[in-house]
Amino acid sequence: MGKYLFPIQNPDRNFGCRINCNIIWNGIQSVLMENEFLQILVHPEKGSEISRFLYKPRDIDFLWRNPNRLHNPSHFTTSPCDATSAFLDHWSGAWFEALPNGGPASDYRGARLGFFAETVNIPWEFRILNDSPECVVLALWVRTFRTPFVLRKTLTLRSGIPALFIEEELTNESPENLEFVWVHHPVIGQPFLDESCRIYCPPCKTIVWKDEDGPDYRMNLHQEDRWPFVTGLNNQKIDLSFVLPPSSGTMDNVYLTDFSEPWIGVLNNNKQIGFGLAFDPEMWKYILLWQGFGGGIGYPWYHRTYHMGIEPWSSFQCGGLENAIQNKSARKINAYQRIKSWLTAVAFENLNTINQISQNGSVN
Repeated sequence: MGKYLFPIQNPDRNFGCRINCNIIWNGIQSVLMENEFLQILVHPEKGSEISRFLYKPRDIDFLWRNPNRLHNPSHFTTSPCDATSAFLDHWSGAWFEALPNGGPASDYRGARLGFFAETVNIPWEFRILNDSPECVVLALWVRTFRTPFVLRKTLTLRSGIPALFIEEELTNESPENLEFVWVHHPVIGQPFLDESCRIYCPPCKTIVWKDEDGPDYRMNLHQEDRWPFVTGLNNQKIDLSFVLPPSSGTMDNVYLTDFSEPWIGVLNNNKQIGFGLAFDPEMWKYILLWQGFGGGIGYPWYHRTYHMGIEPWSSFQCGGLENAIQNKSARKINAYQRIKSWLTAVAFENLNTINQISQNGSVN
């Protein structure tokens, strides 16, 4: 016959790229993707959340673990509470994706959208598109419930490249023109994050908006400056490229925008290992640096966490869709329109500085 009727995949392959969807992780249907450098753990049943971004040569997972344990939201019903608490009850840290609302609950065209709704914590469909030693591709998609969006994405690992390639497509399935806020929310933590870490990015603007996480902030509010500087409460310049130790007891939110090039990276000088993002400059206009350096008074942090969010945002301020519409940073999608975007997340080692991170996963 010349050609096979269909290829037979080998789920037990132990070399090159491989993917395993026959995994239940803490009660959640999960997918494990690997190549020679990376091990990626994805949870389609929980908003397509990525809970592991492990650099295998050094056995270091970059992603932060919230004190709340990873669990299947369907197995745990929260007590009566507001939208923020309901979200936090199910949030275990790591990397989630939110659309069309980023931040506090918002009312939009008659729908009440919860905290970081709607795509987090709900089940996504998935399918393995490619499974070969050279490349594995996982497709995931979801339809939102209170808005007429479909979000599709592929996660790709290629042999010999320590990078995760994300390609996405957002569709408006209605005849109405709509607004949205789109967020990727990767948060890095220990054992990678420590005070030897330095943050690198190209020239950009820095913005401190308001007190978003309680009184443990160290920066003057309502200010703009240029990377890497902002002004501290003592009116002295703060160099944002330096990461503080957990003993600092601070928690700050700084927005970066107007990048000369679309990338950002963090290098641990003690471990000589790093993590970074290259991002679509047409979609991801802002990077939110959420610096939880041992701060956060009372609920939900209780001074228990040490982490840093490196979050691509389509719109300004973690203030919800209503706020983004008011400040005119909400993105618009026309009736039946499709919008595409991309992100690349990379791991690297044995570098003294970072000058550029590219969409193809290369780090200079």
